[in-house]
Amino acid sequence: MNPAARGPLALRSLARFAPCLLVFVFALFVRVPGLDSRPMHTDEAVNAFILEETLSYGMHRYRTHDHHGPTLYYAAAGLLAPAGLRRTADFEAWHLRLVPALCGAGLAAAAFLFRPWLGSAATLAAALALAFAAPFVYYSGTFIHETLLLLLFAGWLAAFWRWRESDQPRYAALAGALAGLLLATKETAALLIALFVLTGLVGLRFAPPRSANAARPRRFLGLALQATVALAVVALLFSGFGREPAHALDLFRAIGAQTGRGLGAEHSHPWFTYLRWAFAPSSVSLPWAAWLLGFGAVLGLWRHRREAFARWLGSGGAVVFIAFSSLPYKTPWLMLAWLLPLTLLAGLGAATVWLSLRHRPALRATAALVVLTLLATETTALCLRQPVNPGNPLAYSPTSPDVARLENDLAAQPADALIQVVAQDYWPLPWTLRRHNRVGYWSEAPAQLAPGLFLAGPEQLGALPSDTAPLEPYELRPGVLIFLGRILR
Repeated sequence: MNPAARGPLALRSLARFAPCLLVFVFALFVRVPGLDSRPMHTDEAVNAFILEETLSYGMHRYRTHDHHGPTLYYAAAGLLAPAGLRRTADFEAWHLRLVPALCGAGLAAAAFLFRPWLGSAATLAAALALAFAAPFVYYSGTFIHETLLLLLFAGWLAAFWRWRESDQPRYAALAGALAGLLLATKETAALLIALFVLTGLVGLRFAPPRSANAARPRRFLGLALQATVALAVVALLFSGFGREPAHALDLFRAIGAQTGRGLGAEHSHPWFTYLRWAFAPSSVSLPWAAWLLGFGAVLGLWRHRREAFARWLGSGGAVVFIAFSSLPYKTPWLMLAWLLPLTLLAGLGAATVWLSLRHRPALRATAALVVLTLLATETTALCLRQPVNPGNPLAYSPTSPDVARLENDLAAQPADALIQVVAQDYWPLPWTLRRHNRVGYWSEAPAQLAPGLFLAGPEQLGALPSDTAPLEPYELRPGVLIFLGRILR
C-alpha cells in the first residue's frame, strides 16, 4: 500500500473505533463517582477475603456451595497486586469496585460487537443504555461477579453468532474460550449458554447452507470444538493454571450443591419477583430504565421480527427470563442476564424511532434529551443518592450506613485492642474490622470471653457475662442488629 492511501485508511479505522472508545470513557466516568457511595455489601466483603486468600496462596480455591469461580479474583489480583495491594487491610472499597466498573464500561463498549447485526444507530443506542441505565451502573459499583459475567456473555453472544453464520473454526474456538471463562466466573453461566445454544440451534433456522449434507458435520465439529475449548479453559482456571490438577473438575463436582441451592429456600422469592424489581415503581424512583428498555425491545423485535439475530435475542432472553423466574433462588443482579438481550433489542427499537424522525430534527433531539434525562434521574437516585435505601429495588439486603458509625467508634481504639464478635450473622464485620489485629469470631458464645470489647447479636446477649458496660446498638442490615459493649472483669 502506498503512503498516500495509508493515511485515509488509518483515519477511517480510527473513526470506526472512536465511538466505542468514547462510550467506554463515558461509561467509566458515570461509574467512578459511585465507587465509594455505599458501604460494603456482605457479598463484597466475602469476595474481598477470598481475593486475599487467592493472592496469598497464588491460586483460587473454589468453594462448591455458595461461592463462585476464579475469574473475578484473578482479574482483581492482576489489577491490585502490581500496586502492592495484597491484603484485605490494604484494600479500600474503591480498589475492589474498580474491577466491576471497568467491566461495566467494557460491557457498554462491547455493544459495538453487534453492529453487523444491529446497525450503527441501534448499536449506539444500546451502548448508551448499557452505559447509563441504572441496573448496569449499580452493579458496576459492586465487587461481585455479575458485570464480569455480563461482559463475557456479550462477547460469547457475538462470537457464537459469528460462528453460526460462518461455520469458521476460529469463531468456534473463540466462542468456546469465552464459554469456558463464563463457566469459570459463575455457575449460572451454564444455564445461560445452554438456553441460548438451544434457541440458536432448535428454535431458529440457520441460513441455508451451500450443501445441507456438508453443513451438518461442520456444525457438529464446530460445537465439539467449542465444548473442548470450554472444558480446557475451565480445567486450566480451576486447577490454578495446572498447579493442582486434582481440582480441574471442581466445577462439575459442585453441580449437586449448586442445583440444590438454586432449588432451595435460600433467597427464595415468588416467580413474579423479577418483574416487580425491574418494572414496579419504588419509593426511591420510577423504573424508567426498565420501562424504556421494555418498550424499545418490543418495538425493535416487532420491527425486525424477520431477522434471525433479533429473533434469537428475543427468544433467548425470554427463555432465560422464564427459567430464572421459575427457580426459587432470586437476587436482583441476576436480572442482568435477561436485561442484556433486552437492551440490545431496545437499541433496535430506538433506531426505529430515530430513523422515523429523520425529517424532524427538533423532535428527534427532544426525544433523545427526554430519554437521557429520565435515565439519568433514575441512575442518580438509585446509584448515588440512595444506594442502600431498603426501598431501592437494586439494593438487596444492603449494608446499613450505621456500620460507618461503628467503624468510626472503633477507630478510637488501639489497633491491638481485643474485639470479640459473637453472632450468628456478623458479615460484613470482618471487612469493617479488617485493620484491627486482634479479632475473634464465634457463631455461638464460648464458655468464657476475655475482658475487652465485644460485638454481639441480639440472640447471644443472654449468654454474655453480666459485668458489661452499657450496650450500644448498630444496624448491620435492615432488621439485623449488633451490640457493642465491654466486659469489665
